[in-house]
Amino acid sequence: AAVPTSTLGSKANALEFSRVMNGCWQLAGGHGTAVFEGIQDTLDAHADAGFTTFDTADIYGPSEQILGEFLKQRRAAGKPGVQVFTKYVPNIFQGGAPKPAAVEAAVKRSLGALGVDSLDLVQMHWWDYGVPGMVDTAKALADCQAKGLIKHIGTTNLNVEALQALVAAEVPVACSQVQFSLLDRRPLNGMLDFCQNNNIKVFSYGSVAGGLLSDRYVEEPKKGLFGSTKYSNVDLNTSSLKMYWNVAKRFGGQELWRKLLQVLDGVSKKHGVSVSNVALRWVMQQGDGQTVCPIVGVRGASHIADNARVFDFALDAEDLEAIDKVLAEAQGPNGDCYSFERGG
Repeated sequence: AAVPTSTLGSKANALEFSRVMNGCWQLAGGHGTAVFEGIQDTLDAHADAGFTTFDTADIYGPSEQILGEFLKQRRAAGKPGVQVFTKYVPNIFQGGAPKPAAVEAAVKRSLGALGVDSLDLVQMHWWDYGVPGMVDTAKALADCQAKGLIKHIGTTNLNVEALQALVAAEVPVACSQVQFSLLDRRPLNGMLDFCQNNNIKVFSYGSVAGGLLSDRYVEEPKKGLFGSTKYSNVDLNTSSLKMYWNVAKRFGGQELWRKLLQVLDGVSKKHGVSVSNVALRWVMQQGDGQTVCPIVGVRGASHIADNARVFDFALDAEDLEAIDKVLAEAQGPNGDCYSFERGG
């Protein structure tokens, strides 16, 4: 079956993209050298399978250049379009907010790296709300859009208040990329509602929590001394896993995470899918069932068929009730999107 698509923006400038996107943050480094081996073939296999949308950033090491080479090869092979979504993460700690000329120069750097004359999407991040200039910087991106250098503007890791400020300033925000998973439900504290009401897509990262929400960690506890339970050690061998382990601790720690996995395992067996399929499906069904579009990290081509299974089933009321029972015990994370990460 074909991978379903979703749409960014309004009818006049609508851009179609794959409902599940390919995350390219591993190409920033810190995830071992294996991710770079045969990377062009891996990217090609994803696009050929219908996963045509790739999410990257100006700060992901050589990621934009690798994707630029990929786009060049696709064009040479006469293969149909892929979409590359990038980010703009200005270093506001040195000299404060960037001037409009610096914003345009950054956009042109991404254009050069990707070898295109217009960027499909630029998602802006702002490190510190205490540093003024966020709205003006977004407006400078809107100016780049008016010049045809950018097709769409989005945000990444902003909270609802910041997103509201951009929308109030008439910046045409098309999407808000935030962490959203069974372990991190902070977008339900206002972000999803706001986005649905303003025709803004929610791009969710971390929806399988770097693999913590997958079959790999499903296990029955061993009984330890005095009736305590014991689990195998979790090898936090990538920067992503370390980050998501922090989220799992806030969720309720080892015990509640493993309890959730047991429930997800039961649901996955019922539908003949994987635990990560269930985790992704849960996020996709939140809100109106159309707004949330997950980003899944690019791995070997062997994972493509598993990712595609997320479109073959839906969680029913019984599944959602079983999952909700565990979620009711969660201790966090609380507050708005990307709050504790900012020290809030």
